[in-house]
Amino acid sequence: MGAALHVTPGVHKEVATVRMKKWNNKPRLLDVIAEILTTTPVSDDQIRGLAQRIGERASPQDVDLSLMVLASRLAGQGEDVVLVSDDYKMTTTGERVHLPFRTCPPSTFFQRLSELGPKAARPRLRGLSRKVRAEEMRYAISRAGQYDIQSKLTWMIDSLLQSKPAPSAAKTDATDDTALVIALQRHLAGETVKKSRLKALAHLPDICAPVSALLQTNRDELSSALNEAQIKMGMGLAPVNAQLSSIAHRAVAPTFSRVETALGLMAKEDGNHARAREHLIRGLHHATLVDDDDAEMNAMFHLGLVELVSGDTQKSAELFEASSVEASRIKSKQVQMVLASAIARQLNGDDEAAANHVAHCQTLVEGNESVAAIELENLGNSLLAVGRPVLALEVFDEALECATESTDTDVAMRLTESIARCDAAITGDDAAQLKRMRSLLDKVNNIGGQAAISFAAEVSAIEERRSWQEEPLADVWSDWQDSSALIPDATMEVLRGVKQDDSLLLICYNSEIGNIGIWLPDSDIEAIDASRHTVSINTRIKVAHPPDSLKREHRIRGIVALEDEGAISLQVFEARD
Repeated sequence: MGAALHVTPGVHKEVATVRMKKWNNKPRLLDVIAEILTTTPVSDDQIRGLAQRIGERASPQDVDLSLMVLASRLAGQGEDVVLVSDDYKMTTTGERVHLPFRTCPPSTFFQRLSELGPKAARPRLRGLSRKVRAEEMRYAISRAGQYDIQSKLTWMIDSLLQSKPAPSAAKTDATDDTALVIALQRHLAGETVKKSRLKALAHLPDICAPVSALLQTNRDELSSALNEAQIKMGMGLAPVNAQLSSIAHRAVAPTFSRVETALGLMAKEDGNHARAREHLIRGLHHATLVDDDDAEMNAMFHLGLVELVSGDTQKSAELFEASSVEASRIKSKQVQMVLASAIARQLNGDDEAAANHVAHCQTLVEGNESVAAIELENLGNSLLAVGRPVLALEVFDEALECATESTDTDVAMRLTESIARCDAAITGDDAAQLKRMRSLLDKVNNIGGQAAISFAAEVSAIEERRSWQEEPLADVWSDWQDSSALIPDATMEVLRGVKQDDSLLLICYNSEIGNIGIWLPDSDIEAIDASRHTVSINTRIKVAHPPDSLKREHRIRGIVALEDEGAISLQVFEARD
């Protein structure tokens, strides 16, 4: 069977006195099964962390929690894990926080053993399954006055039904359908497909043809092209039977998932988080139709960012944790997803859960600093894209440590610029959150020796740049001059907008000169704090020193007035792929 039985030390304590009553000398159960039992300790911190993640009141007992932690750990190592317990709470809480294992009651476990084991043992295992099931039912019914047992009974029955082997004909049908899905996908991709497969697909290739063009559509036309493709496909599938319709939907699901996710990311870049949420949810739905772990992971990660911006840190943490489960399955972006979970948990006040995530992240980073630097950089850029420079700063700081350790100078140079940009966006109001985040994330990576010396030099250079970029501009002027006299490339990144009546002060950053305020006395520009934009100046400017209050609050070196207020343009910041 290739399976193994795993328990935690707490289980040993629970059954320490249980004996085999019908055997000679009545040996202890643990002694009898010792050779087939693997016992793995779980730390109290991990147990408390899971309890806090679930919610103390809804949480199972510590022994049960230790098994849930162990099951999650094994699943994260790529194992197919089934947690056997008659405690239905372990199933409901595990599903609520997206733990990566399945559950079944003991009676179903013995039933499955009878189906998998040797023929000689099947009658005894089936009989044992029936006896255990009767006791499970009796116990559940006896507790009817204390909780609603209907859902538990349904779970017990469903798990038993799911253990039944599917009829061979159904397997054949499923196999044939999968083959047709693959054939249709290959045809839509322009590959050659057997004529017999095309014949079985009937009119599906023509019906689904509009979908194949979506991935070549430019971003400005993508939304309308998606709607048109869905309308045409819906009209084509209306007269088609359910089996062929299912094949068509599964075949195009990967394309629809990626297009919806792309539209969600574009909406998020524009700061329209309500629309981003709608697209990302649809993208996640399409991904689940074909069990596309990578697409599911990315959709949930970006949904987590949207919820973070909206202020729902609990939901954000749950989405990040679900994405980290998918990441562990496909061995991709684990550092990024786990650390995002830690950040959201701390923002939600779940400090123990956050610390557990960071401890997990540290084990992923250790020995893999080069890959970790890129994943951390990507996470920092994602946080910047939703207007969270305080969170991004500490992530970039850890990424720079990793890049310095792995002597990746190109990445280190990029990260130095990213840290300077984040630092420019931070105000005095951010100090408390920055301190808490630093105390958490400092444990992600351990650096020492020559790498620590090099890192300290990088930090010193950043602080030196910050110091001179906070000094007032040396040159200001009251006559109209070309913008290149101040900003050589006439482009800056917007940090935030300060609105007062009809006027707007854009706080902008340029790596060469630091922070500048652009004054727009009559502006209809919407708030852009939760997105990332650049501003280009295409008119002459005047420059003045800022009032002390603005200098202190926004660290600006000067205020710029425009000769033609309409001659500036905002563009979505194009991040590095």
